[in-house]
Amino acid sequence: MNKIFAANWKMYLNEQESLDFVSKILSNKRLFLSNKVMIFPSHTAICSVKSALQNLSSIQVGMQDCDMEMSGAVTGSNSINSTYVDSCIVGHSERRTIFKEDEKIIKQKLENSLKTVESTILCIGETLEEKKQNETFKILDKQLSILPSALNGKKLIIAYEPVWAIGTGLVASNDYIKEVLSYINNALKSLYSDEILSNINLFYGGSVDENSVESLSTIPLLDGFLIGRASADFKKFENILKKMR
Repeated sequence: MNKIFAANWKMYLNEQESLDFVSKILSNKRLFLSNKVMIFPSHTAICSVKSALQNLSSIQVGMQDCDMEMSGAVTGSNSINSTYVDSCIVGHSERRTIFKEDEKIIKQKLENSLKTVESTILCIGETLEEKKQNETFKILDKQLSILPSALNGKKLIIAYEPVWAIGTGLVASNDYIKEVLSYINNALKSLYSDEILSNINLFYGGSVDENSVESLSTIPLLDGFLIGRASADFKKFENILKKMR
C-alpha cells in the first residue's frame, strides 16, 4: 500500500504563501499524482487552496481543527461545516497543551467531524514526562476511550504523535513506534469489526522529514505520516515524496 502524506501547515504559511506552494505542486503534477497527499492549510486559505487544486482532485484538503459547536455564538472559531473540506484534524497535541482541550472537548469535535467529512485524523501521544514514567499506554488508552462504537462508513486516521518528538528534531525509534502502533492496533481490534477496521489507518507524526521518512516507512502497520514544519517547505516536502518513489 502506498503511504499517505498529510501536510499540516499550521500557521507557517499565509494565504499567498499557500497559493505559491500550490503553484509549485501544479508544476510538479506527476510527483504529486503518484502519491496520496492531504493538505491542511490555515483556515483562511482553505477556499483558495481548494480552488487552485480543483483540477487535481486526488489531493485532499482539510481543516486543522474544528469547534465543538456546529454553529452559534462562538466568536473567532470555525465549525466543521463552515466550509467544504475532505478531512479534519482533531486532538492535536498543540490543541491539547496550548488550548487545554480535554477528552470531552476532543470527543465532541471527533463526533462532529465523523458526521460531516470523509475522513478524520485523531492525534494521540504522550509527553516526555509521561514516557519517562512508563505511562505511554495508559495515556493512549485514555485518548482512545473517546472513539465511537461505529464509524458509519467514514474513514478514521489515528495519528500517533509523541509530544516530545513534535518540532524538536527528535524521532522515536522504529522499534518504539512499532510497539506503540501494535498496541493501538490491538486496541482497535477489540473495539471494531474487520469491516470497520478496513476504514482505519495508522499514521506517525513527529519531526518527520526527508532524512527520517525512508526508514520510518519500513515500520509494519504504518499507513502514512502527519508532517508539520517540513511539509510547509515545498523543497523539503518534495524531497520526502521523492524518497518514497
